Amino acid sequence: MSLFREIQNDIVSAFSDFDIRARANKFAERAKNDPRGVSRESAILLFYIFLAWTYSNRLFTPSALAITDLTRSVVFAGEQLNPSFIGTGEVTTRLALVVLVFFLLAQNDFKALLRPREWQGWIVSATAIVIALLAPFIVGSLNPSPTSGLPLLLLGTPIVVGFALSTGDLPLILSGRFERIHLMRTALPIFAFVSFCFFGVSFLPVVVEDLPRTLSLLFLLVVLSSAYIIGKGESNPSEMDRRSSAFFFTVITPLMLYMVTRFLYLQNNPDVNAAARWDVDWGFMDSNNSFDMTGWPLIPEFGEDSRWTFYWASVINSIRATLLAIVLCTILGITIGVLRMSSNKVASGMATVYVELFRNFPLAILLFVITTQFGLSFPVYGSTRAWLFGSNASETEGIFYASRQGMFIPLFEASRAILFIVILLSVWGVMRYLQRDGVDDSNAAVLRRSGIWGAAIVLGLALMLGDYSTPVMDKVRPEASGSWIFVEGTYFKVTLMFTAMVLGLTLFTASVVSEIVRGSIQSLPVGQVEAAVSLGLTPYQRLRLVIMPQALRSMVPLLNSQYMNVWKNSSLAIVVAYNDVFYVISVMMNNVGKLIPLFILLLVTYQAGSLLISGIMNAYNARVTRVRI
Repeated sequence: MSLFREIQNDIVSAFSDFDIRARANKFAERAKNDPRGVSRESAILLFYIFLAWTYSNRLFTPSALAITDLTRSVVFAGEQLNPSFIGTGEVTTRLALVVLVFFLLAQNDFKALLRPREWQGWIVSATAIVIALLAPFIVGSLNPSPTSGLPLLLLGTPIVVGFALSTGDLPLILSGRFERIHLMRTALPIFAFVSFCFFGVSFLPVVVEDLPRTLSLLFLLVVLSSAYIIGKGESNPSEMDRRSSAFFFTVITPLMLYMVTRFLYLQNNPDVNAAARWDVDWGFMDSNNSFDMTGWPLIPEFGEDSRWTFYWASVINSIRATLLAIVLCTILGITIGVLRMSSNKVASGMATVYVELFRNFPLAILLFVITTQFGLSFPVYGSTRAWLFGSNASETEGIFYASRQGMFIPLFEASRAILFIVILLSVWGVMRYLQRDGVDDSNAAVLRRSGIWGAAIVLGLALMLGDYSTPVMDKVRPEASGSWIFVEGTYFKVTLMFTAMVLGLTLFTASVVSEIVRGSIQSLPVGQVEAAVSLGLTPYQRLRLVIMPQALRSMVPLLNSQYMNVWKNSSLAIVVAYNDVFYVISVMMNNVGKLIPLFILLLVTYQAGSLLISGIMNAYNARVTRVRI
């Protein structure tokens, strides 16, 4: 048999999975027996083809133009005339790193990396990393055409890689366990495509006359072939997972490449003003801030501290409001959820009214209503009516002072407050250690634990109350009205903006939490409650020992979403003029004009907070679901 015939047979056998002739005969037979069904399926298939073609063509067109503009060097008299030029190496590096990240996610060899000696499990990922690191040097040395070869190489290679992922031949080829069919099916197309991009473009100019159309055709062929193989469903689950990952890698490739090339082009836009707006540099954050804000415990100084200090103070403000709202909405939500199932019609009716009222109340409007009512309900600053607990005849000193300027409460020494928290945490840790083998829920044990906690709280309060100062007012100018001020160091101020923010988040989120609690409890089998009743448990014991531990299994994932919503909904603090991170960055945008860097900083802040909450709740959920029912 001749060499040409052997290669032809290898190619046919490599792609024998498609079996085009048999499939065509089967399709013709189906069309004869069920023409309406075949017509409907054909119409759906054509629609998907049109959608894939439009999607890829619309994204590849600006991507190819951006690569050309970024890599085409126009030098005259030693001066670069292309304001968008950044070089082939820079563009290749950015695209290679992004493609590498998505490739590693699709390959999913992370568990194999924990076993370095089993190199066959991670050889593909290691090879991909090496190629991505060497790609800028290889492309820069061979210097393909910026108008044809380079865009085809940078945009087409990820598509070919997606095809190689779908075949599953890469581990066999790189580990030396391949057969000739694997080389013909995977290695040969990759080698042929890359060689054509470097050396064959000039011989077939028709391929690059309309480069986006060529790339779209390549994308369409790979997507259709991958979808066809997945649709057959003739592989084991691991193979199906691998092919599905390869399919999604290929589908997301045009969007991924478009976003990277578009971002690079905007950063190097020929328009100087547009390029300045997209210059992602946070050096301006080192300058002094141009506006003042309130914060605690980090108190930035106006005119002295940098914008970074104001940013971190605003982040702490958002965290304070979020944490307090999460604690309060959990307590209130559990209470309302349990009351909704009460046999007491008054209690259940009021709980239902609460849920239906605040759950359907837009949060922004709720915050607006709360802050306006605070302004109308509280007395003006300096009024003697603002003292809730006055302690002297002239009413210039007391325990609690609430006015439209804020609420003034006693100031405790920080070290004593920290000691109080340490005492509570120590008691909690000791109790957890003593209960490591099980919890004693007898009446005597419950009373003993309650006594220990009560003693710890009393001791902590005694330490805190041992050294504190009460708010003291002073009239700066006795002859002038409205000149009352509080003496520094005698009070702790809680702003009405913070109170309104926490109250709004608590009331709104608690209505949703209560429904989560009620639904989780009602989803439990009735026999669980009946068994608890037969054991003679009190209603409180039934709730704490039987109902809630089981309801937490379905409750925690839903609470995870609600807690993240509390963090994200805190961005509405601008409604009540609370200095949270969204409010402060919005003012910075107006003052500085660096919209893109500040927007990215804001996005990263909320993403980091959401991921932190999700991680904590997922860890708690793993602990709750550790015991199978």
